[in-house]
Amino acid sequence: MIKHLKHTLTRTGLRNLGFLLLLIAAVSGVFVIRPTAAEIRGRDRCTPCGSLATVSESFDNVTPPALPVGWLATNALGPPPLWVTSNSGLPSPPADTPPNAAFIDDPAVISDKRLDSPSFSFFGSRPQLSFRHNFNLEASDVDPNVGFDGGVLELSTDGGNTFQEVPATAFVRGGYNRTISADRGSPIAGRRAWSGNSGGFITTVINLPVHMPPGVIVRWRMASDNSTPSEGWRVDTMSVSWCQVVACTPRPRPTPAPRP
Repeated sequence: MIKHLKHTLTRTGLRNLGFLLLLIAAVSGVFVIRPTAAEIRGRDRCTPCGSLATVSESFDNVTPPALPVGWLATNALGPPPLWVTSNSGLPSPPADTPPNAAFIDDPAVISDKRLDSPSFSFFGSRPQLSFRHNFNLEASDVDPNVGFDGGVLELSTDGGNTFQEVPATAFVRGGYNRTISADRGSPIAGRRAWSGNSGGFITTVINLPVHMPPGVIVRWRMASDNSTPSEGWRVDTMSVSWCQVVACTPRPRPTPAPRP
């Protein structure tokens, strides 16, 4: 298990109840805790006898270009650089929660650049992944449905041995906006992806499969073709949350005052 784990535990607004005790399953990875708007909104997902458990990463407790411990950057194709943390440059703004965000460039050559999260496990219901991202990736200026360079999200449920595409049906908010052209050599040709210019940080929320084995890894994957470069892709304020069931304490009924 990777050290320096922090958990963010939040509780639902149960009337007249004391603090709820939460037991969260072991999580392997290094996550810096920072409450997010998505996390706060997520409290409504849980039942009256449930409480939201969250692990988060904001990339702010490292000095750029270093990644937090447990995060892995690789280039399956193409030259350096790899994914790094960044606090300046384009696309702007450089971070959702200053000073840092994870960043990858968008080069003028065929590339396949990947950022893998630490593995994590959870026990509960209604799991969701949310993050903020800012991208400006080469896309068609004629057809708003076509992208040339793009970013996708993938999941591994076997500890990183294999990765699967996140289906469009899993997106609650901020899903893919273009289809990558199939005639320019992109490693993700023909797939739905984020491409073009997001115009700043946007929020993406994804429903994770309910029954997931331990060792889940999330991958942000940027792929480019053999033509024009662009500014790149920034990812920040990532969180995984789920509903942890707790026992309900009956609320005592007040004794009515006797009538005069």
